[in-house]
Amino acid sequence: MWTQPAILPSLKDLPPGNNYYIIDGTKVCYNVYPIKNADRETFVCQLGFAKDKNNCYRLGEVYKGADPETFEVLNIYFAKDKQYIYNLAGIDKKVDYDTFTVLDTGYIIHTNNRQEKITSYAKDKNGLWMMEYYSQKPVAIKGIDTDTFTTIDTCYAKDKQYVLWRGKKLKKADPATFEALNFNYGRDARNIYAQDTVLANADYDTFEIVNNQVSLAKDKRAFYHFGETVSEEEFNEWMA
Repeated sequence: MWTQPAILPSLKDLPPGNNYYIIDGTKVCYNVYPIKNADRETFVCQLGFAKDKNNCYRLGEVYKGADPETFEVLNIYFAKDKQYIYNLAGIDKKVDYDTFTVLDTGYIIHTNNRQEKITSYAKDKNGLWMMEYYSQKPVAIKGIDTDTFTTIDTCYAKDKQYVLWRGKKLKKADPATFEALNFNYGRDARNIYAQDTVLANADYDTFEIVNNQVSLAKDKRAFYHFGETVSEEEFNEWMA
């Protein structure tokens, strides 16, 4: 939903985090940076995108030639108008306009209302596209069946043949039995996985993640930090 920027008396009152603001009731800014020629009366914003009667914007930069009347936000990574799909860098000429569809919002909201980008997917007639946290342009993920593709959590996803972790295929994973334990660990009927790699020496029956510690896990044989074996002392230090 398009909203008007927050109105602040001065830059001294700027809260933390990047956003659009109207300073002194007249000047439109992205964070502390004035947006040249922005129209204060018609300026609205959404998920880092913005528009007024004259232009469309991303992080305060103008999308040249974009049509404000038909400009709409698709998710945190993409927008479109009557002619083009726009990624964070500008017009996206690789994706197919008519069949392009985003498959998620591209972000999660934490309990403190902080917005965080996540691994995000979109599709068109040519296949699957992925955006990552710092991506400017989408990456094509080849060999994925978009009709059966679904996300599992913020990093894991699957289709009828593959499980993906941030776009990387888990070559041995079984999509039918795979479950994400958190966004760094998962399991299927046969194996334990750390991100996109089989934990070959993990004990399947006793393997467990540690609550609220997304990097840590353990079983009766070992302790793990991001899938790497660590000592019990190191494990406890990470827990502290």
